[in-house]
Amino acid sequence: MTRHNGPQRPGRRPPIALLGAAAAAAMLAPWTAGAPLRAQDRPGLPPALEMAAQEEPFRRVAEAFVAAAAAGDTRRAEAMISPAAAARTGPEGVQRYLAGAVLPFFAPFREIARSVTVTRTAEVTGFAYYMYMVSAGGELRPFVIYVVEEGGAKVVANILVDRFVEGRHCVKMASGWQCPDLG
Repeated sequence: MTRHNGPQRPGRRPPIALLGAAAAAAMLAPWTAGAPLRAQDRPGLPPALEMAAQEEPFRRVAEAFVAAAAAGDTRRAEAMISPAAAARTGPEGVQRYLAGAVLPFFAPFREIARSVTVTRTAEVTGFAYYMYMVSAGGELRPFVIYVVEEGGAKVVANILVDRFVEGRHCVKMASGWQCPDLG
């Protein structure tokens, strides 16, 4: 599980995350590019850095989806949806959910809030991102986005808007963010 604190827009990472990514990149440089990152290959790699390195391409998909939804780009958001989920729901179901819930939720988007909790998904390779959107009016609104690997591609398996998950979402307190300890 990783947490990121600092204002974020899709595509931007807070300074702490950049340091972690740089450290992970420096540690991974000696290994073959494109090889899967496996703990057994690098026993000295701390689990948090291993997870951060594995999580980065999934995060880019989550951020791209949020950017598409915030821009009202139904076609681009729909293209990022898991083909398996779309097959179960049907094209009309996907379009209805995006148009009726997801795009309206992100319409007043200003930025991603100061805290993101990241966990691995169960049973499939991927990550769940527990986030808040900050609206143009400054309102914090929780959401969850699940990004998984499907057929070699990173895709959005689910997005839950206006959904607070106790024990996963951080909580905004007067003194700052209080995040769950999943370690």
